[in-house]
Amino acid sequence: MSNTITSSAASDATYPRLLPALDVSGAPGLRLRPAAVVNAHLHAGFRIEHHTSIAEIGEDAWNRLFPDAAEDWGYFRGCERSGSSHFTFSALAAYEGNQLVAAAPVFRLDYRLDMTLPPRLKAITEWIGRIMPRLAKVPVIGMGSPMTEECPIGIDASLSPARHRAAFDALLVALHRHAKSQRVKILALKDVTDADAQWADPTIAAQGFARMASLPLATLPLPFATFDDYLKSMPSRRRSDIRSKLKAASGIETEMRDNIEDIYDDVIALYRATRANRKASYEAFDEVPEAYFREVMRNGRGKARALLCRHNGKLVSFALFLVEKDKVIAKFIGMDYAVARSLNLYFFNWMTIVRFCIENGIPALQTGQTTYTVKVKLGSKMKRSWIHFKHTGLVLGWVLRKIGPLVSFEAADPDLKVLGDAVTYLAADA
Repeated sequence: MSNTITSSAASDATYPRLLPALDVSGAPGLRLRPAAVVNAHLHAGFRIEHHTSIAEIGEDAWNRLFPDAAEDWGYFRGCERSGSSHFTFSALAAYEGNQLVAAAPVFRLDYRLDMTLPPRLKAITEWIGRIMPRLAKVPVIGMGSPMTEECPIGIDASLSPARHRAAFDALLVALHRHAKSQRVKILALKDVTDADAQWADPTIAAQGFARMASLPLATLPLPFATFDDYLKSMPSRRRSDIRSKLKAASGIETEMRDNIEDIYDDVIALYRATRANRKASYEAFDEVPEAYFREVMRNGRGKARALLCRHNGKLVSFALFLVEKDKVIAKFIGMDYAVARSLNLYFFNWMTIVRFCIENGIPALQTGQTTYTVKVKLGSKMKRSWIHFKHTGLVLGWVLRKIGPLVSFEAADPDLKVLGDAVTYLAADA
């Protein structure tokens, strides 16, 4: 098995930091000023703004709030440029003077309220949707991103605890203002981690949000000096099974890149095949625009990598992942299902990225919110996360606060139902 690493420079395309808007006040002629200034409001001493694109915010200013994150300004700009058919992307920001001190990405979509219901009830909601479509699909504006498994909330680490809370509260006020300007009554925060919930929940609850369990995030701890040490941590039967699978894949050649332009059509074909074989669908949240892979690689500044696997010279799988100092984030995989089982492509990709983490001293592999059965067998633990939501109407707001916590993405997942008590959940501060 060969293992070559190639690299190419990321695209140096320059994006505008500010969008011009017309201001005709107090002068016979026209002047230009940033649109964000026109839309700015003051809250608790912060200037809060909704930016129609993350490109209106300086890259360095944004990344300062998310130190060492692979899902950084470039990643979210790549997501914006991917051209989603379901989501509209933007960003919230809070400033002290001219200094950005808090920020978060924002999305808008038309959400099917029955997405988390069991199949036996969906027939009823589909019938309601045909008769009264406005009740089945409603606009939602949320903090976070459909392209991340954690809600990215960036707050200046130099703020005092009180100002930290006030800055987060300012972001929530900005979220409310933006939703009101769009006449959207349902607001959400997507996938707030247990760790963030410890400091964020009181502020979120004070603004009238309820919460429900989101899909947990699978994470594989890797406190191992060698790949063999990782295998030895498994039960003997499972260890033997993994070694057997790796032996069957011994003819695969691997390559790691940060550019896939020359094989893009092949990569997309493999992703389509894997998407067609998924076990569960979460509708709009399953969407990955085909331009996503290109844009994320272009804007990744070397943090976005692709593992390519070839057999007899043919590309048979790829895995896109992001590299941080303390973890690798596995994003998406694509496989040729004509050979996926015989070559054990899923296991081979997994083990190759595990080996990459261990050899580079990266202590964790984050593997997302799907296929929990396999991930638990390979040693993954779960991190809980939460969806916070509210309806700004008096009646429906009260109803959602009562009913919402009874609904759960976690409870609806088929793999988690089968696993039951076999799932290990990590502590909030792990």
